[in-house]
Parts: sequence; C-alpha cells; structure tokens
Amino acid sequence: MPNTNIATEIDRLSTARNTIRDKMIEFGLGLSTDKLDTLATEVDGIAYRGAVSATVQEGDTYTIPRGYHNGSGTVSGVAGGGNYNLQSKAATPTKQQQSITPDSGYYGLSDVTVNPIPEAYQNVSSVTATAGDVLAGKVIVTADGTNTTGTMTNRGAVTKVLDATTSNQSYTVPQGYHNGNGTVSIVLETKTATPTKSNQDIVPTTGKVLSKVTVGAIPAAYQDVTDVTASASDVLTGSAFVDSTGAVVDGTMVNNGSVSQTLDATNGKQSYTIPQGYHDGTGNVSITLETKTATPTKATQTVTPTNGKVLSVVTVNPIPSDYQDVTGVTATAPHVLSGDVFVNAAGSEVTGSMTNNGAVSKTLDATTNNQSYTVPTGYHNGSGTVQIVLETKTATPTTATQNITPTSGKVLSKVTVNPIPSNFANTSDATATAANILAGETAYGYNSQTGQAVKLTGSMTNNGAISGTIDGLTTLSYSVPSGYTSGGTVSLTDDIYNSLAAI
Repeated sequence: MPNTNIATEIDRLSTARNTIRDKMIEFGLGLSTDKLDTLATEVDGIAYRGAVSATVQEGDTYTIPRGYHNGSGTVSGVAGGGNYNLQSKAATPTKQQQSITPDSGYYGLSDVTVNPIPEAYQNVSSVTATAGDVLAGKVIVTADGTNTTGTMTNRGAVTKVLDATTSNQSYTVPQGYHNGNGTVSIVLETKTATPTKSNQDIVPTTGKVLSKVTVGAIPAAYQDVTDVTASASDVLTGSAFVDSTGAVVDGTMVNNGSVSQTLDATNGKQSYTIPQGYHDGTGNVSITLETKTATPTKATQTVTPTNGKVLSVVTVNPIPSDYQDVTGVTATAPHVLSGDVFVNAAGSEVTGSMTNNGAVSKTLDATTNNQSYTVPTGYHNGSGTVQIVLETKTATPTTATQNITPTSGKVLSKVTVNPIPSNFANTSDATATAANILAGETAYGYNSQTGQAVKLTGSMTNNGAISGTIDGLTTLSYSVPSGYTSGGTVSLTDDIYNSLAAI
C-alpha cells in the first residue's frame, strides 16, 4: 500500500473539486452544490476559441465570443485615438433586454460579466402545451414565456348507453376533461339460429346489442363440399359427383380397360407412355431379365443385355490374384534390399538398392569414446549385437562424497547403497528457531554452522484470537502482534465510501 493514505487523497480530490467549483461559479457556469461529474459536464461545454483578434475604430464595439481564449488574440483600436478610460461592469439576466453602457466619465467598457440566469427562471423552450391543453382555471408558462390560463372544459362524468339502432351505434365523447366516473355502456342479449339454404339476419331487440348468436349444426342431410377439387375429367364416364359449388356434374374420364407393354434396352422401347384415363388394373408394363458375368482385365469392358432383355445382375468377378492394389505403396529403391524387385505406386517394376550389412556387432562401455555406436545405413540380418557388460557394486554412506565407477570395459547395472547408519538423523531441512516454536514446546533443529542437530525450547508468544478495524482514511493498516494467533478479523469501515460519495 502507498505511503499516502486514502484520507489524504480524498482531501486532495475535495480541494480540487472546490477549486474547480469556485472557478465555474466565478465564470457564471456552476452552482455551489455541483459535484465533480456535473462540473466535468460544465467544463466540457466551454468552447475553445483559440486566439480571437479584432480591430475596432473609435465609436465601434466588438463582442468577444463566449468560450476559452488562449491569450494570444488581440483587440486593437485604429491608430490615432486618444487615451481611453474604460469601465468594468456586471449584469444579471432579466426578462427584458438590457443595454450595458459605461457610466459618465468612461470612454467605454473594458468587460461585462453576465451572471447566471436566476434560479426562479427555467428553460421552457420544450413546452408545447397551449391554453386548450390545460384545464380551465389552471396557469402554465408557454414556450415564449407567457403566463397562460387553461381553457379546457371540465366535463365531469359523462354517461351514454349504445345499441344497434342507426343513430345510437356510437357516441362522440365531448372535448374536454373527464373525471373518470362516466360510462359508455351497452345492454347485451343472446339469440339462436338453425342453418338453412337461405340467408338469415339475426338482429338484436330494440335497445339491445347481441352478445352471442348460437348457430345450430348444419342438418345431417347437408355435407361440406368446399374441399371438393374433382372436375368432370377426374370422374369416370357414366358417373356423377357434386362439385365444390354444390352442382351435380357428369364424369368424362375415358375407360381404357387393360393396357399392356413389354420394355427392353433398345432405343424406343426403354419407356412406355400410359394413355390418359382409367385402367382396370389387369394390364402390365414388363421387362425380361437376364444375368451376365465379367472378369476384370487391364482394359475397359462394356457388358450389355441380349436383344429384347434387360440386365438384372452383372456379376463382376474379383480382380485375379496376380493383380494387387499398389496405390498405398510408398517404397522407393533405397527402401528395398539390393537385388530384389517391387512394383511402385505407378505400377512400374523397380529394383531395390538397399545395402546388405549382414551381422553388425559392437560392445559399449563407460569410456568417453565408447558410450555409443552409430548403426550403418542398410539391412541387418539380426544376428549382430550391440552390447554392454554389466556389473554391480555396493557403497555405504559416509560423511564424505563417494564416486562409484564401473571396472574398465564394463557398465554399472546396479549400485547398492546401504542405509544411512542408525546414529544419523536428517535435520538438513529444519529451519525453525526458538522464536518459531510456541513457548513451552521443544523440538530438534539443524545448526548450519556446526552441521549438527540441536534441541530447541520455544519462545513464541501465544496471542490467542485478535480483532481490529481500519477506516482506510486515517488508519490504513493494522499491526498484527508478533507471535501465534488462533484467528480473528481485521475489517474495513465505510468511511471511504461516505467521503467519496460527497465529492
């Protein structure tokens, strides 16, 4: 945590806010209650004018535009004037236009400070209400600043009952204010009707409005034919049907009886167009099937049916055993033993060029130049060996370092290290001192100076449970007492939040 505490930082922010606020009030742009975010918006609204320059002659004035000026602009008079005595003035906005002029004895104004619009005045440019939009007797200020009395009529409660008569089917609610207690209502009734072949008008009784008309089911003698899509050509000659309009129509579909045809693979007989109309189901369109066999060769074969027949099955025999799939072959001549022939992925016969090394043997040991052996490129017949001669050794730990090495020409397969003698204890990782052990307790530690184990009696203070608070302003930390603690809490108060919320 930095040395500067939060209270100091909050004081710094508050001082900066007050400085900005005072300057904005001095500029006539801020209020004494503005916080940083409001002040930032006000500062953002200040236009940057850069350098503003103008030249005026005697008797003329120049209005400097509102905003920030970088100080390098100038307003100068035409050469030849006299020694001018100027006056500084201030003005507060009013409802009337004000002309700020210098007092007697001053040639002109050096500056005019325009104070903020008084709190009693508010921006009414967004007001759209007129007298007709406001209840009679109530006053508003319109967008042009005029006090206007409302003219909207107070209708109180308005009541009306509607029915189905020509002149009473609607009611025009009179213009003005309604107190919400009036009602426009209807009197309901229900009626019943049974469908007939003729139209029926179901009307309400005078002074009432239909809430429901119960229409009975269509009598059983009538059927819904709206889904009928058949035309005369869809119905067999000699039969009649009712179309979707309810008319009885005679069918015109031709009766073809039985139709038969035999197809084959010759041109002109591969399909048969069945004539339009009705078929009695006894005719047939057929083919005569045959099966054939083919054995794969290196040349393309076309298997066709006998004239007047259609192939049902063509049995293609397996590729002869002399032919094998070589698409997965990746070997090249160096991958195949010298003198042997193989077929590559392109189908070409290739003679191998791999060297035949026969049997290769080598014995390795622990000497510098004999710890590895590079097996020569090529084929090995599997009878050669690369070997090592193993030996085992034994060592007992001592206080001095021991190097266990193999006999010349051999490699260690195992070194049996006997246990550390019983009179040795490993205390090398002990880091505790008396101050790290609770008072009254004892332990064995390690003395790095002597390399020996030592017995330690603890001196650590037992503090039990501890508690504390910090406010983050004047108190930034809590010093936990040295020694052992069983737990506890250090909590933060809400002083920071309250201080920041006020900036």
